[in-house]
Formats: sequence, structure tokens, C-alpha cells
Amino acid sequence: QKNLVRKLHACETMGAATVICTDKTGTLTKNQMSVGECQFYALESGKLEETAVSHLVEESIALNSTAYLDYNDQKKVKVVGNPTEGALLLWLFDQNVDFVKLRDDATIVKQLPFTTKYKYMASVVRAEKDGEYVLYVKGAPEIIMKRCTTILMPEGEVDMAAKKPEIEQQLLAYQSKAMRTLGFAYKFISEEEIETIFENGKMERQDLCFLGITGIIDPVRDDVADSIQDCLNAGIGVKIVTGDTPGTAKEIGRQIGLWQADDDESKMITGKEFNLLTDDELRDRVADLKIMSRARPSDKERLVRLLQERGEVVAVTGDGTNDAPALNKAQIGLSMGDGTSVAKEAS
Repeated sequence: QKNLVRKLHACETMGAATVICTDKTGTLTKNQMSVGECQFYALESGKLEETAVSHLVEESIALNSTAYLDYNDQKKVKVVGNPTEGALLLWLFDQNVDFVKLRDDATIVKQLPFTTKYKYMASVVRAEKDGEYVLYVKGAPEIIMKRCTTILMPEGEVDMAAKKPEIEQQLLAYQSKAMRTLGFAYKFISEEEIETIFENGKMERQDLCFLGITGIIDPVRDDVADSIQDCLNAGIGVKIVTGDTPGTAKEIGRQIGLWQADDDESKMITGKEFNLLTDDELRDRVADLKIMSRARPSDKERLVRLLQERGEVVAVTGDGTNDAPALNKAQIGLSMGDGTSVAKEAS
């Protein structure tokens, strides 16, 4: 119902689907992201103030970002661009910090956009006031933490190793509440280093200073749990394929009634583990899989192919550019109305 059908015979195939591989964000969830909790370790009060540390946090959010806020309707400020980055800008807005002024007061010298392959984004920024160069990085916390040797605390930079277990605990707590987690880091650099900072589309630095983490909430759509139950009752398998962490994906699976209390860990896999197994090893396992987390576009496509080799008729739902290969490979590609045009074309 309420579908735009590009080729009419697709309807017949839709009726024959045996497995649905669904992405999480915007399909199972509302895609209305907001910052649920955050922990910037050098902010003693947890609030942004007129301090150098607060300024670092504000800049790392406002400058290392491609999103904007639309202020036309003051009652409901809208996000333009990436919803996750928009949630961070809204968090600044709620604390009366104007991201536009921050962007006007600095120059972005170099930027490495976010990719699902490397799972981080980095920007080199030059402050107009003192002319210093700062590298800001944000992305998947486990990847950011690997690149940090120190962490910024109220007393200054301290060794990262001692603090790491505590941060990992905090991240797990966020993920068990179905939050999407992000890590932030920075480094003051010299002008000479700028040239070589991004080689071959990635960043090699391993000496960053960790700033903190945020947990971003995206509530589940109201009607999803019933839809999933309808599919399961009809004998259609449902699998969540998402770029999120195992903890976040599992909690969403629980909320929508897909992941049951007696399910064991063999019904979950990460993109990394999936990659290490051969097709023959996976062929039997994919039938029982319920959740694939930290999945990259190529993992989604391979999962669809393996299911098809088992004789399944596979439907894929997605809205992002990273869903395109899987949408293309599936017998039935379903793209969401507010998704990217790349996903719509692929479906």
C-alpha cells in the first residue's frame, strides 16, 4: 500500500518475498535524532560555558560537520543534511551556541568527509583569532579511541589507557539504551603537517587527544513492531542490517520484537566477522541470522547474494546511498520516500 511502483511485475515478486533485509535508521526508526546523553570529560559541569574547553567542544561539533539548521520557523528548527550531525547542532542550539558564528570565525582548510568504509570524518580548521591549526575528528568511538594517546580531563591532557575501560563501559550503557554513539577527538597541528594529513582518502594520525562521547536517540516508529509480527506470522524472515554497533542494533531488535530473550549470539554478526568467513561457512548461517551490525555496503550486498543462492526471494529496504548496492542486488528493492535519490534509483 502507498507504494510508487516503477515496474508493475515487481508487485508479483513482492508477494513472493521470503526474506526482508531492512536497514535501521529511518526505516525501523523515525529518523528524528536528538542527543540523549553526552560526556565531554573536561567539562566539569557537563554544560557549555565561556571556557577554552567548551570552545573546543563547540568547534569540534560545528566545524567538523556538513549539516545546517534552518531557522525559518523559530518554533521548530529544522535540520538540513545529515540527521546525526543535525542532532549535534540542535544540542548546541539548545545551549544558545550559534554554529553559524563559529563557522564564520574560522576557516576550514581541509576536510575529509564521512565514509561508511572508515566510519569517521575529519577537518583541519584555522582559527581567525590566533591563527592556530586544529584537526577535529569524529566518528565511531572504537575507531576514534584507537587513534588517541591522551584524553582531555579538567586537569589537562592525561594518558588514555587508564581511562579506556571506563569509556567503553559508558559506551555499552548508551548502546544498551539503543543510542547511536559518536566519539570526538582533536589535535593542534603545524602548518607543515597539513599537506600530508590526509593521504589516499584517509588519515594516518595515531596521536590524537580524546574529547568525549555522545549518545544519540532515534525513537522506533510506532507501527514497526506490528509489521514485523505480521511478516513473521506470514513466514517471512526479517533481518536487520545496519551500520550501528551490536549493542544498539540488538536493543532495537528487542524493541520491535525481532530479538527474543532466548536468542543466542550466533544469530548476530558484525560486518568484520562476516568478512572473515567464506561463502561456504556462511551459507548455512545466514538463514538463522537476525542482526548484522557495523555492516558496510559490500557486506549488505554479499548477504543478499548468499540468501539468493539458498533459493530465497530477498527484499531490501533502505534510504541511504550506502544501501544502493544491496537494493540493486535484491529481487525487490524498496527505498524510502525521504531517502536519497541514489537509493531510489537503485531500487
